[in-house]
Amino acid sequence: MSDGLFKCLSDLNRRRILYCIGETEMCVNTISECLELEQSLVSHHLKELYTCGLVERERRGKKNYYRVSKKEIIDLLNSAKEVGDSLEVCKNE
Repeated sequence: MSDGLFKCLSDLNRRRILYCIGETEMCVNTISECLELEQSLVSHHLKELYTCGLVERERRGKKNYYRVSKKEIIDLLNSAKEVGDSLEVCKNE
C-alpha cells in the first residue's frame, strides 16, 4: 500500500471531505458550507485528494463537481475508524 495514500488520509479535513462526498457529488461551495470550512481550504484539500486519486472531478460550466473515485475508500475509512476506536478502548483500560 502506498505511503502517499496514508499521508493523504492522515488529514482530518480530507477525511471529512471524503465522508461528505461519499454518497453524492458536490461542488466546492457546497462542501465548504457543509463542513463550515473556508472555500480556499476545501479547494486545497480537494486538489490533494485528486492528486492521490481518491476523488474524481467533472467540470460543468464554471464549477467542478467532486466525487469519491471508488466506494472502497469510504469502506477503508470506516474500517480504520473501527480499528482506531478499538485501540483507544484498549489504551484506556
